[in-house]
Amino acid sequence: MFVTPAFAQETPAEGQLHTETGVAHDEAHGGGVFPPFDFSTYPSQLLWLVITFSVFYMLMQKVIVPRVGGILENRHDRIAQDLDEAARLKSESDAAIETYERELTAAKA
Repeated sequence: MFVTPAFAQETPAEGQLHTETGVAHDEAHGGGVFPPFDFSTYPSQLLWLVITFSVFYMLMQKVIVPRVGGILENRHDRIAQDLDEAARLKSESDAAIETYERELTAAKA
């Protein structure tokens, strides 16, 4: 980056004191009430609060909650299906072990 007198701050000479900030000070600056607490803006603030809350509520009700509900339902179905499959495989393996032990006992006799 290059520095030119237009962009650089000039240092005051020895003995000079600059108290000027370059900010305009008028009567309206700093006076008055903090805008969110100004009673004259309450109706519009309440209107926008209701509008914003309604939009977010409708977005949640129509889009986000159904998607999350669908995801949870799919997850529940998948877990139930996996548990049924595990029970089926366990019963098959128990049957195979029982058959193996029966044939082993018959072979020893």
